[in-house]
Amino acid sequence: MADTRRTAPPSRHARVVVTTSWDDGHRLDSRLAGLLAKHGVAGTFYIAPRNVELAPADRLSPAAIRELGERFEIGGHTLTHQRLPRLSDRAAGAEMRAGKEELEAIVGVQVTSFCYPRGEYAAAHIEFARKIGFTRARTVRRNSLFPGAPLEMGTTVHTYAHRVDGPIALRLARLRPRRALKLALQWDELALRWFELCLEQGGVFHIWGHSWEIDARHDWHRLERVLDHVAHRPDVEYLPNRALLGLTEP
Repeated sequence: MADTRRTAPPSRHARVVVTTSWDDGHRLDSRLAGLLAKHGVAGTFYIAPRNVELAPADRLSPAAIRELGERFEIGGHTLTHQRLPRLSDRAAGAEMRAGKEELEAIVGVQVTSFCYPRGEYAAAHIEFARKIGFTRARTVRRNSLFPGAPLEMGTTVHTYAHRVDGPIALRLARLRPRRALKLALQWDELALRWFELCLEQGGVFHIWGHSWEIDARHDWHRLERVLDHVAHRPDVEYLPNRALLGLTEP
């Protein structure tokens, strides 16, 4: 396959940022971190250290979290990965705070980024995040090249093919049905198309997902394909989520 890295250089005045984020705290995050390090791409790992949705053997150990934190940003994801809107306000706030405190005790630095479990939250949880000391909070909204509000940050692409992305795929394919179908069915193709647009107009290309999901769907080759394509570009900044403050809608 021909190298297309230089076919769409960034605009002289466009700021192009690549960031990635990975949720839950599965032991396979260590494998994923190795790929990021190999390609020199920054990442934020949102970890629920006592995630009840993972078997204890599948959770990152404190030692593994500490090792991960030496190379990448660690973000909060509650203590046990509870769905916040299903909890009382008091319990939700306690989950958010306890997760932050436990991670800080492990990595030895302040944790300032947060991700709402499953992307579910309400206005009260935004305020809790602010009071607890988070400066960034990520949602699961996709299909944007700008993060938006600091405590309701959106993303660009999820490492999973969502059938509901058909309309956006058609728009990105410029109404070419075959191309649109490929974008809708293959998330790596969708990611590469979004990155092309980011190079053209500037913005933040934010790809996110779950290491366990990538493994279950045998998609490691797709992830490596995307990382290889976006990496090592002299006019692109590679930043963790905590560094996105101020990068909002133009």
